[in-house]
Amino acid sequence: MVTSNVLDDTPPVRPRKPFLLRRKTLRHILPWVVIVGIFLIWEAVVRAFEIEQFVLPAPSAIFASGWQWREPILVNAWQTFMTTAIGFLLAVVVGLLSGIAVGSSTLVYDSFYPALIGFNSIPKVAVVPILVIWFGIGTIPAIITAFLIAFFPILVNVAVGIATVEPELQDVLRALGASRWQVIRKVGLPGSMPYFFASLRLRLRSRSSAPLLRRPSRPTRALAI
Repeated sequence: MVTSNVLDDTPPVRPRKPFLLRRKTLRHILPWVVIVGIFLIWEAVVRAFEIEQFVLPAPSAIFASGWQWREPILVNAWQTFMTTAIGFLLAVVVGLLSGIAVGSSTLVYDSFYPALIGFNSIPKVAVVPILVIWFGIGTIPAIITAFLIAFFPILVNVAVGIATVEPELQDVLRALGASRWQVIRKVGLPGSMPYFFASLRLRLRSRSSAPLLRRPSRPTRALAI
């Protein structure tokens, strides 16, 4: 009887799974609701105040123009994507290898780190006129610009990640008979990966500066920003 009373007094456990599913669904839907709401408010403001299109075009006019000029936009967007992708991939490969080479030696790291920080702080848009003088207008300077945008941050972050590995870990591996390359491969590279992927994320946001290399007097395939 006592056991029965204890069991009867225990409150039933309510399943929380439907609530969690609803919350998860809302988290996926709400961003789209906010975006649609912004466009609706934008459209309503333009129509209510009769704002001219050259001042602030309505979303409907923007979408109509985008559909009207979809073919040249897609052609130039593909060219822009190819140039930035090639430059970015080259920067990833060269920057990763260079960062390993610089960060693996304390002497090399201390020698080159100030110069790398200085080059990284130079606005890449300021380098564009020099590239135009050297290589002209076209695909090559666009690829070089995309490369320069991503190369120095990747190199600096990988070098810092390898050079700042805890000395205790290095001492333990060397005591166990590990070579210099094994220390870098087992400890240095894994420790530098957060810096590496952080630099990739930041450079992906700013890689679109390469399409600035465009001149109306000589038509090229690229999206001008």
